[in-house]
Amino acid sequence: MRCTASLFFLLFVICNVACAQPAMRLHSESKKAIKLYRRATERSREAMVPGADKELARQAVEADLLKCLELDPGFAEAERVVAALRFDEGRFQESRDHYAHYLDEHGADFIRDHFSWAEAARHALDPETMKNAMAAMRAIPGVMEGPDVPKIDRVEKDSEFMSMSLADPKKVAPEPLPLPVSTGDDEYFPSVWLAGEALIFTRRVTDARWQQGQEDLFIARKVGEVWQMPQPLRGLNTLDNEGAASLSGDGSTLCFTLCREADRPGQGEHQGSCDLYISQQVQGQWSRPENIRSVNTPGWESQPCLSPDGQSLYFTRGSGKGGRRKYDLFVAQRQEDGSWGTAHRLGGTINSNGKEMRPFIHPDGRHFFFATDGREGMGGMDLFVSTLNDEGTWGEPVNMGWPINTPDDETGLVVGSDGVTGYFSREVEGQLDLHVMHLPSEVAADATAAMEGRLQSEEGEPLGNGVIRLMDRTTGRSFARAESASDGTYHVPVPMDRAFVVIAEAPGYMLASESIEPGEVKGRMERDFSLSSMEIGAEVVLRNVFFASGSAELDAASGAELTRVGQWLADQSHVLLEVGGHTDDVGSDRSNLSLSSDRAEAVRQALIEAGAQPHQLVAKGYGRTQPAVEGTTEEARRMNRRTTLTVLPKTK
Repeated sequence: MRCTASLFFLLFVICNVACAQPAMRLHSESKKAIKLYRRATERSREAMVPGADKELARQAVEADLLKCLELDPGFAEAERVVAALRFDEGRFQESRDHYAHYLDEHGADFIRDHFSWAEAARHALDPETMKNAMAAMRAIPGVMEGPDVPKIDRVEKDSEFMSMSLADPKKVAPEPLPLPVSTGDDEYFPSVWLAGEALIFTRRVTDARWQQGQEDLFIARKVGEVWQMPQPLRGLNTLDNEGAASLSGDGSTLCFTLCREADRPGQGEHQGSCDLYISQQVQGQWSRPENIRSVNTPGWESQPCLSPDGQSLYFTRGSGKGGRRKYDLFVAQRQEDGSWGTAHRLGGTINSNGKEMRPFIHPDGRHFFFATDGREGMGGMDLFVSTLNDEGTWGEPVNMGWPINTPDDETGLVVGSDGVTGYFSREVEGQLDLHVMHLPSEVAADATAAMEGRLQSEEGEPLGNGVIRLMDRTTGRSFARAESASDGTYHVPVPMDRAFVVIAEAPGYMLASESIEPGEVKGRMERDFSLSSMEIGAEVVLRNVFFASGSAELDAASGAELTRVGQWLADQSHVLLEVGGHTDDVGSDRSNLSLSSDRAEAVRQALIEAGAQPHQLVAKGYGRTQPAVEGTTEEARRMNRRTTLTVLPKTK
């Protein structure tokens, strides 16, 4: 029960009617009813005194108001406050009916109360009454020439959406996460750890300094189906407010929000009231957070989300002050030196005239989830999903529907690697809790698997600070990027419906080239990469370079690998490499030698176009003289048809 909020409402609304405008005639001829009403006004004022028994005062105020209505059922001012009180208590049908009763006769005297009537009907899941409330408001002279028309239109659109959504509900049953995750404190903004072994989330903990508590980051691990006791994130929480965190796909990078206690410009490296920070996990410990200065402003930056490849940072930016602040989704790109570029407002159809919150890109790279109150929906903040189209832009957002969205606020949705397990926060009667649901297929993401293993030298030494890259073989776009830990281990999400080019790199070593076919990786698959030192004679096979049969014309599917290898070569300008072309045993020696030479030169030119320097590369064809394996089977011939990169001694 929201007693404190109710009494604040009573104090200011009743006094506005009965005290601030003493010459205004109350809608009652009963002197006894008016006397009780004024006593309720005085009691609500006294209830605001520190130390007052607010619950006892609320009961007394309510009793006076109900007695007013017994004496005079047409006492509009008394019924107006009872309607608001019933709404605040969560008794929405009663609130709706009280609004309808006094506005039916006195609507022209309380014009904007029609919005409260519609809001009570919204929470009562009564879209028809929402429409009726707006129709009654439209009928009042002068309303259609006033400033409320856009809001009336919006309420009517919401009522239409609610009617359709209630008639065709999603087959889903969101539930609060159990203790010890959901408690009497507020919990919100979850982030999934790897494949779902844990959640990192924000909890508002009790703090004597702040009336509303202090925000800290917690992690709750899951053992089997049982959630363990959440623990604060050591090394990150401070006496300021931390929250709204996002983990990278490999779990090694955490981007989160740190807020000061006041809405004012920051000091030192802290630039605004809320700034984004980033931390790396090193040997199980989080590094000292660094302010992302290029992204932060004197305004409000929060609720980050790292893309699967770690190269894009989506977040919410608030511009303006306090209640006039405008919230939109922004994105920044990682630069070649690892820093973040200047952020820009997300284009397309994502942002609206309302406020957008908590972006989340699923590991499949195709589904973008966020919350907004700027589009027609069930009310408050609703959850939406947008799907990546063939042009590489986000499509029209789709409301996720009832009962995922309700008249209360839903926000912070993140979806696990299975594409259907969603975690989000919902506010019910002023209490924020984490909820879980299994998304229906029409709003679910694609399932993703995980490839993990170890990056090491040929001698078996772990290679930390290495990188595993995934590129979509069809589109050529970078998809995911994972950094190896100090022990060489890595973890990278892999959608199961696409083919990928895999490149493993580490400073001072040759790269390794692999491929992933659709459906090859399921659940969790281990794959280790052994890299050879960049010494004379070191060789690597480019396993994702393809040609048309009997031709030196590169297949389009070769683009992803050649682009990345060319970029890698741009950073190896001190090394001379040979592009070697090799064929199978089909055809004459002469034709194979010519074909392999042409193919090697085609690859050399493609690598130069991608960033390599011409002096770095020489092309040479070997025909069928250096088979990788012996045999005449189709598999042996496939392995022998290859393109290699070999380190050569530098020429003087």
